[in-house]
Amino acid sequence: MRRAVTRALALRPRGFVRDDVLKLGKLSAQLRVEWRTRDLHPWDLRLPPDRRADLFRDQSARDTDAAIHRFFATLPELDVIDIRVLAPREPHRIILAGRVSRAEALAARSLSSARMRLRMMGIHAVK
Repeated sequence: MRRAVTRALALRPRGFVRDDVLKLGKLSAQLRVEWRTRDLHPWDLRLPPDRRADLFRDQSARDTDAAIHRFFATLPELDVIDIRVLAPREPHRIILAGRVSRAEALAARSLSSARMRLRMMGIHAVK
């Protein structure tokens, strides 16, 4: 991204003026992303409904937490992510949503619970 922005700022130099370009001072980006979470593993489908619900909630939290950290690791210019996580099956209702900054994500890394990390980052369950 930085390379693309730098190219966009590279105006044609004016005659015989050395280093006559626009210089990038700071670059930050915001991402808005929405995805459908994974459904339970087929092995878990025969469990009691409340146990399935707990497993689904935990899996969705762990997957979302991992995705957030991968976004920030992959895109160093990224400062903020708006996230909506949808249920895997129709009608694909929103189950998690919020806005995460890089600083909040880093601060929450020390917590052991994925659900607590998401809460500290600003991601909340939607009922």
